[in-house]
Order: sequence, then structure tokens, then C-alpha cells
Amino acid sequence: MESVLGSASIERVGWLGFPSSVLKRSDDDEDSEVLARLGRDGWFRVFFGRGRLVELPDGSPWRIRSGGIGGQLVPVVTCPTGQLAVGSSVGDRAYGINGRDYAFRFFATRNKGFDRSPWLLTEHDRELATFTRTSVHADHLVPLAAVLLCFTLIKYGVPGEQRLVPEFTW
Repeated sequence: MESVLGSASIERVGWLGFPSSVLKRSDDDEDSEVLARLGRDGWFRVFFGRGRLVELPDGSPWRIRSGGIGGQLVPVVTCPTGQLAVGSSVGDRAYGINGRDYAFRFFATRNKGFDRSPWLLTEHDRELATFTRTSVHADHLVPLAAVLLCFTLIKYGVPGEQRLVPEFTW
């Protein structure tokens, strides 16, 4: 399975057509390796539409779409042979990411409103990777499907985990 080790970032390459952005290794040279080409993104597209198209360098198609698990509508990374990674909410800005051969915990380091705090991906007590909204630095091998799912969870979360209208207490 495709994995990420080291630094990578999502870069916008176009507004219309495919790809609209790419996930590239962040190396010093200009010929950075493209890990995945990504189609247009959007909350409605991912959770209620056909999903976000992902194309690997070998040409195999993946999709980031939604699935129903445990009464929640959650993001799922799929390939033609089945599901690769599933994310579910386990608390406020904390998620479980499960795949065929792994189970990770993904959470924000600080839990304050709309700040841009870094996110951590852990397996038990071992920190695997640090994420921002558009970049990742992995100290250990992390499956590509889990990385793509982490970016989706940072941007959109899981529908229904937070209230759209805050409660007023009198």
C-alpha cells in the first residue's frame, strides 16, 4: 500500500478540470514526487455527492466519499476493491482512523475554537505524524489513505459532531 514518510503538502494547480490540486513530497528540488492528484473538493461533494476523485501516480482511482457507520455520516477513502480508510468521531475534534491493517487516533493539539493548531496522528503512544491544514510531516510510515482522510477531517470534520447554532445559557 502507498505510504507517506517525511514531509508532503497539498498544492493548488487549477480551478477547473482535473486535477485541481496535488499532494506532493516537500523536497528541496523542483521535481518533487507527486503522491496523488486530487479532484475538486467540497463539503457537499464529499458527504452527499459522488465524492472527491483521487488518482494515484500509477493511474488507479480512489474516492473520498461518505459512509454510514455507527449512526454517523463519516468520510471514507475507497478504491475499486473496497474501503481503504474510515474516520469516525470519538470526541470534540478527535477522530479514530481505521484501515485494513491499522487503527490510529487523530486529534487537534489545542481545542480552542477556530485556531490553526497542529494535529497529531498517533498509534497507541507513538506519534506518527503532525498535520496542518495543507501539510504533513510523518516521522513513521503512514498509509496514503489515512493521510488523505486526515486532511478531509481537518477541513470538514464529521457532520453532526458540533452544533451549527451555539446554545445560549441564561
